[in-house]
Amino acid sequence: MEQGKRLEECLCVRRSIRQFTDQPVERTIIQALLEMAILAPSASNRQPWRFIILDDPVLVQKIRAFSPGIGGNPPCLIVFCLDSQRLPVMRNGTIDRTCGIIDLAMAAENMMLAATSHGLGTCVIKSYHPQIVKKILELPEQICPEFIVTLGYPKWKVPMPKRRSLEEISSYNLEVSHEHGRDL
Repeated sequence: MEQGKRLEECLCVRRSIRQFTDQPVERTIIQALLEMAILAPSASNRQPWRFIILDDPVLVQKIRAFSPGIGGNPPCLIVFCLDSQRLPVMRNGTIDRTCGIIDLAMAAENMMLAATSHGLGTCVIKSYHPQIVKKILELPEQICPEFIVTLGYPKWKVPMPKRRSLEEISSYNLEVSHEHGRDL
């Protein structure tokens, strides 16, 4: 896909890609994608994200060994982490991670749509061993891996999976409480 495609086009063609070519992703492109990621909104503008980019094949393979969710052979992994020092502390002294995880997810979506505009494929991976990944990457205590995004050139085009209709999943105002003959 040409760079600069319209957002709607990227939304329509973005898929979770699990098979990649051997072509490496240029670091200048990765930097451009991360520039789009950090444009995501974040609660109180805390920007609690930390991105660990892995494009060394040896490191990618080490992480894959402890990440059953990673399929194919992606040339690049981006580990999306929360920096607990940038998260709010609740009155009881615990760290509130909820908004930070939402912030990371929005940053990931920005990055994945930007990747689509560059002809790249991505897939969010939550099936991995975070403690082992943290140890392999020698991350400090406050940096916590939340999920991994695979990144590379798709081996083939993936068709759109079936989607539920809008009528089935959406309603306006109080319509949902009456759909099933009961009040909520």
